Amino acid sequence: MRHIYILLFILGTVTTTYAQTSKPAPVITRYYCFTGTIDKYPVTFYLFRNNNQFSGSYYYNSTEESIAVSGQMDKSGFLTLSHSDNEGNNTETLSGNFKDSSFSGTWSYKGKLLSFRVALRKDNNGLAFDYIYTHGEKKLAKEEFGRTELAYSASTIWPAASATHPATSLIKEAIFDAFGVKPGSEEIGKVLIRLKNAQLNPVRKEDEGINYDQSQTVQIEYLSDKLLTISDFGYFDGGGAHGMYATIYTCIDLVHNRKLTINDVLDSAACHNQLQTLLEKKFRTVYKVKKEEKLSEYLLEDTISLTKNISLTSKGIRFNYNPYQIGSYAMGEIQLYLPFKELDACLKPEFKKLLGL
Repeated sequence: MRHIYILLFILGTVTTTYAQTSKPAPVITRYYCFTGTIDKYPVTFYLFRNNNQFSGSYYYNSTEESIAVSGQMDKSGFLTLSHSDNEGNNTETLSGNFKDSSFSGTWSYKGKLLSFRVALRKDNNGLAFDYIYTHGEKKLAKEEFGRTELAYSASTIWPAASATHPATSLIKEAIFDAFGVKPGSEEIGKVLIRLKNAQLNPVRKEDEGINYDQSQTVQIEYLSDKLLTISDFGYFDGGGAHGMYATIYTCIDLVHNRKLTINDVLDSAACHNQLQTLLEKKFRTVYKVKKEEKLSEYLLEDTISLTKNISLTSKGIRFNYNPYQIGSYAMGEIQLYLPFKELDACLKPEFKKLLGL
């Protein structure tokens, strides 16, 4: 089950952190973009730090298919990141010495060991980002549905004061929209504090429940000179058997300063059958489903419908299905990545021109 808790310019200094009374605020909140190699293979990392806790993703530059990672750094600066498979088992591990300018050590997978080294990627397109975080907890007067407290946490990227890119305003609007507020003069940190206070001091109405735990994380999933993909992961616990979560993606064309939808990328009407075939093939590969097995033995239906919730890179498109959309809660998020080379006939001419395909 892949929970993205996850994802421009690398922020090499401490960013603004907003304090609360319930817990000390982290003293270090940063966003890093690293590039380098695992063995001889070029890779790119997007990492987000709250004190010694890290989350984010990385990809091999040859495919740009995102791999979620998370982990913790010890007091000596030794960081261990791991990736979990669809069953929640830790598979890949990256561990080594971490500095604000580099991360190097050993990558391991099923007993195979390779060295890696990545360093800060320089940015020349006028984008710089801070990383903002807040957290709070409050004890309940009495236990409710097994819950003893209310909790709230939120973190987000935010264009820094030094950002000069024409898309800066659009990116801010997208982040405000992710948190359900209208763009205005209010600072994003104050917005998060206001949302936290509302969560910890709910106005109770008769016959209406409340959220006992709520969290949201807005991070960078992918960035090039032409494209930016932002992930918005949200979780809430309303007192049921389990909490609910979902990840929503926003894709931005940094050349023409506009949001991109699936209709800007694919001729989904003309290629409907082809896309369904490719998605089914990808699902069977990822989840090891045999040809003779029906999809309905794993999913809610025998076909995989298209979703508007997409994540873009310069080499492919990922279709993201949140729990209960096409599968059970136990299936988690179902993410199917298709490279553009398999979709050439389906790509819109304007999008191909944007990426130089």
